[in-house]
Amino acid sequence: MPRLGLPAAVLLGGVLGAGCRETRDAGASAAARAGASAGASASASASATAGAGAGAGAGAGASASASASASASVSGPREIGPYEVPFVGKRNVFFVVPASRDKPQRLLAMLHGLCNPPAYACGLWAQAASERGFLVCPAGDGSCGPAAYDAPTWTEPFDKMAADLDLAVATVEALYPGEIRRDGGILAGFSRGAYAAPQVVERSPGRVGYLLLVEADVQLSATRLRAAGVRAVALLAGELGTQHRGEARTAAALTAGGLPARFWPMRGAGHWYSEDIDALMREATGWLLSHEAERGER
Repeated sequence: MPRLGLPAAVLLGGVLGAGCRETRDAGASAAARAGASAGASASASASATAGAGAGAGAGAGASASASASASASVSGPREIGPYEVPFVGKRNVFFVVPASRDKPQRLLAMLHGLCNPPAYACGLWAQAASERGFLVCPAGDGSCGPAAYDAPTWTEPFDKMAADLDLAVATVEALYPGEIRRDGGILAGFSRGAYAAPQVVERSPGRVGYLLLVEADVQLSATRLRAAGVRAVALLAGELGTQHRGEARTAAALTAGGLPARFWPMRGAGHWYSEDIDALMREATGWLLSHEAERGER
């Protein structure tokens, strides 16, 4: 299972915004075009190694699982990735593994936004994620087409997004048996994915312990989230965008309602990540998990 080399082009070009057109600068279009080509090559290589095909979540298991098992027997830190294998049809799951081989490790899952690939939504904070556990990011069910460099998007309802997320996690679990713990997991989302994440949690109580929502002024209820087993909520938004004021108010309202919540502004960013996103995600996930420590849990 080869490691995905993610050039800057993939990461810069990946963000196309809520309207599938927003880019950070004029160079992003060319970067995205180059990145899409590089990403396709890496994906094809990973898919071939994993034995991709229709219903490939199971089909990927044979060679990639053997590779993972062999890797697990090696001592010392391992490459964190990112990696990519098929999980259903032609769709891939992007994932990052912890350098530590201690078992089990926490699950972090993320739902990307519209026309906003996992290579961007998850790739830019891969290092911070690897310090917390396994990061799993399924590609959406739709495509934004050639004009948006075929970036994945979401067209399916929230309950189907939840089912696809489960399938993606199961695919990675099959590659790393016994290494992923779902209890106390973190569910993150960017834009459309952040609107979906609370719905996923509320429809399946006990699913995750923590929410991390980026660029989504979504209405949240402290009462409903607590009932679903959520222990704390982190919210991030670009200071130049339209979501930050609402997110700051939501954090204050949740805290007043008895659910720990905190807002982080992304400096110099609009509907995209700030340059220090890896550091921000490290801080935000650390803050979320500090509430686990307060409960006397692992």
